[in-house]
Amino acid sequence: MNRIRAVLVAGACLVLLISIKTSIQNTDYAERIVEGFYLEGSLASSGVKLVPWEDKTDTCWYLFVPSCFSGKENEFVIHYPEYYGELEIDGVLYRDKDIWRDAGREEFHSLKVKGRYGHSLIEREMQVLASENLPAAFVTVEAKDDLLSIEEFKNRQYLEIGEIKIFDAAGNSICKSDLDVFKVRGNLTAELAKKPFTFSLVRPEELFGMEPAVKWNLLANATDGAYIRNKIIRDLAYECIDAYEPQGEFVEVYLNGEYQGLYLLTEAVEVGENRIEISLKDHWYIEMELDFRAREDPTQIVTERGQVFIMHGEGISERDRAQVEARLNDVESALYAEDGISSVSGKSLGELIDLQSFAEAWLVEELSGDHDIGITSQFAYALKDEDSLWYSGPAWDFDGIMTNVNTPMYGVPEALTGVVAMSRPEDNNNQNRWMSAMWNHPEFQEKVKELYKTVFRGKYLEILKEEIGEHVDQIGRSASLDAFRWHSKRKDWWFTVPSDLEYPDAEDYRRFDTLKSHIDVIRDFMSRKIAFLDKLWLEEREFCIVEVRNPAEFLDQGYNQTLFYWVEEGEELQNLPSYEKEGYRFEGYFDVDTGELVADGTLIDRNRVIEGIWTAE
Repeated sequence: MNRIRAVLVAGACLVLLISIKTSIQNTDYAERIVEGFYLEGSLASSGVKLVPWEDKTDTCWYLFVPSCFSGKENEFVIHYPEYYGELEIDGVLYRDKDIWRDAGREEFHSLKVKGRYGHSLIEREMQVLASENLPAAFVTVEAKDDLLSIEEFKNRQYLEIGEIKIFDAAGNSICKSDLDVFKVRGNLTAELAKKPFTFSLVRPEELFGMEPAVKWNLLANATDGAYIRNKIIRDLAYECIDAYEPQGEFVEVYLNGEYQGLYLLTEAVEVGENRIEISLKDHWYIEMELDFRAREDPTQIVTERGQVFIMHGEGISERDRAQVEARLNDVESALYAEDGISSVSGKSLGELIDLQSFAEAWLVEELSGDHDIGITSQFAYALKDEDSLWYSGPAWDFDGIMTNVNTPMYGVPEALTGVVAMSRPEDNNNQNRWMSAMWNHPEFQEKVKELYKTVFRGKYLEILKEEIGEHVDQIGRSASLDAFRWHSKRKDWWFTVPSDLEYPDAEDYRRFDTLKSHIDVIRDFMSRKIAFLDKLWLEEREFCIVEVRNPAEFLDQGYNQTLFYWVEEGEELQNLPSYEKEGYRFEGYFDVDTGELVADGTLIDRNRVIEGIWTAE
């Protein structure tokens, strides 16, 4: 009996082991089929890989396809490792390389992954979602996962080679090229899940009317819920400035067949033909930079008043750096001199910098409400001749603008934020020194006002009244798909959230589409900004400046809660901020000189500094 029991137990164990092994094998087979499953579409007689994206919240698969697939029946070639099992779509068995047809009606299809013996391993639904109106860029690289890895990016081991195919909205081929380089770009944005990229073609190519070049950028606009901030300010700069300004066009990006979303394909800021056409042999080329980024750069220059620059170019020697530092200190001396004359060279500011180009740069920053004005992404160049002028440009980096900023001061349209020198807390070395100091020079002010009246104002209004609507029509569908692809994590990427943010009452992929709320914020900012500047510079009304300090210990002073309001003389102060915190009672705002309580509705007849007072309860 004992022997029989032992045999039975051994047999049961063997059956269990076989069952476990079979289950593990089946799971492994299912995963391999899923990992190897993709569809191939045809664009301009060229096959493009399309990998379904799995939404972890509903376990459905979504196949994002380019605009040219919209509203019609389309054929796709099925690809999967058939030797691990079988794939059924809507009850029909499809072999590897079979043709599958989708009617283009966004219906859900039933997918089943079956094992080699016909038993069901995975069941999913799949929906095909086509974009509208936009080109598509298909990028293929050797090691996608390494490319997207934060660790790889931080170690700068993220260069890839590969291929790019670009098609217009109708599916016509625009570009097909090998890639010398494809990599993640940026700083803060590079650590978000939706990555920005830069790439280099093997030869110069013209893309969407932009001049032929090798190097291009793909801006993810992940921090911009409206997607258009970089685009509209680039257009403003391009139309209003005669010197080179990089353009950009909207495009959807697929990486190794996986949909990445809505991007802005832009020209790169670089020296070269059809870009900044200077010679680094004969010119200095510099950029304002944040101190913590510049620290590791051997070309770092810190002026006597603390303005941080880096130099661009190859083979920059210590002698080169010293020469540029001397020239920058010469400019700085003129900037801060009461009479505008440098104590270094005896030259006026207008003899050291090109007032026109710096006034253009200042206006672009002011009209956009850029929180980086005078701090980073400000470029300039000059001939190495000691008597040459410094020229500003080109304009760059505009996702943190028009109230999408982490410094509250720049969210107030009724203010000249470019004149504020201490734009960040006192212990922060990154301040708007130079651009604010320029405003103290009458000849610079007059140049800014003249350019606003005769050049910038008309284009700004055109963007507000016409072009924003055109962009929304163009990208609306793609913005909805991008929002769905990245889900609610997009909200964590925005610098600010619109106060009246609305999510659509939808159960499908449109439920994350917040484009309208973000576009409304931009329109409101631009309308209020131009109304304010018209009063200030066209009608020449008198304004008073109210500095509003908020030193509460519970506020994050790292983002400087100081605000500046420009109030028309004799008018009421409005829209003071309200910072509430459990355990604290807000007593109000008080004039630091007189102790007078100042609130919404207070008449303003002079410049004032007011400070909020909170009492711990």
